[in-house]
Amino acid sequence: MSSKPAIPALVIVPGDTHMDYQALYSIASAYAHSDLIISSHGEKSNQMAFTFPAIVCSSFAIELFMKFFLMIGKLDKADIPQKHDSGHKLSGLWNKINTENQNLIAGMFQNNTDLPHLNAIELRKEQFLKALEHIGDTPFVQWRYVYEIPEMTLMSHASVTEVLDALGYAAKYVVKQKSIAANNS
Repeated sequence: MSSKPAIPALVIVPGDTHMDYQALYSIASAYAHSDLIISSHGEKSNQMAFTFPAIVCSSFAIELFMKFFLMIGKLDKADIPQKHDSGHKLSGLWNKINTENQNLIAGMFQNNTDLPHLNAIELRKEQFLKALEHIGDTPFVQWRYVYEIPEMTLMSHASVTEVLDALGYAAKYVVKQKSIAANNS
């Protein structure tokens, strides 16, 4: 244990960021990268217990990326919400994401390129939804309180990462497209 954090300062987030998709993207990406750092440390130190905080970070990143897509959908409709979409249930968040963004996410599922594959989109969406269902509806809640799980449970960090990658790559694509559009206007 360390007696001091590597980054000792507190970052204050302004209260008017309810439509700042870039801030939400950055925060979600930070949790996704934290997962990789923690997981790598666990592997190097041969301590499997690091899997739990890694999966909590990746699961929370999934939620945040879904909320990013909800925010983007509202921005595209010029529908400024009074509050953030809340909740931890992935199925509920997914169902609120508009079809165009769902297709984009599914198009990035198991896709190692920077461009969404939109051919056979219904099959891609079906595969993504199976993967989403496989990780559970509330992996962030479940795994942050892992000591409260009443029975032996299988956790697949690879499955969570597969879903996270699709959301993260799709969000990166959207941010890039919005940046290009802003530079062209």
